[in-house]
Amino acid sequence: MSPHALWLERAGPEDVSALAAVEAACFSHPWPRQHFAQEVAYGAPGAVLVLRSPAAREGAAKGVHAYCVYRVVVDEMLILDVAVTPDWRRRGLAAWLLRFALAKAARAGARRALLEVRRGNAPALALYQKLGFRPGGVRRDYYREPREDALVLCREGLVAAS
Repeated sequence: MSPHALWLERAGPEDVSALAAVEAACFSHPWPRQHFAQEVAYGAPGAVLVLRSPAAREGAAKGVHAYCVYRVVVDEMLILDVAVTPDWRRRGLAAWLLRFALAKAARAGARRALLEVRRGNAPALALYQKLGFRPGGVRRDYYREPREDALVLCREGLVAAS
């Protein structure tokens, strides 16, 4: 299924449990539920964007297959969390969702984007490189379970599409 067969929506408070469930399926040290609740409540100029199956908008997971959490602070987009459920990976969802989020943040005034990624997360690093992110620094022992450095990646020159 392509991103065209999914709904793109801004997450609401009713999605917090589904977001936490996806997070737990994707990461060894997942965000707690309250982090998602805070980000959903934070609102514009950031967003919690979800891609979900239109036929599965009810139930525990609410059909959420991918999400992107970001904030815009002055002229910077801070990408805080991105995940795609294991059974929906390798379909281009993360790239599509990130391109959309980058364009949306640019329209909100962001001129550069920043994120942190595990040094050993080769698939994510390849995706971010493909999207124009470049190394900007290292945060030693940033991640736990397992302990690992974070690479800080930056993409300069975000431009709002007309």
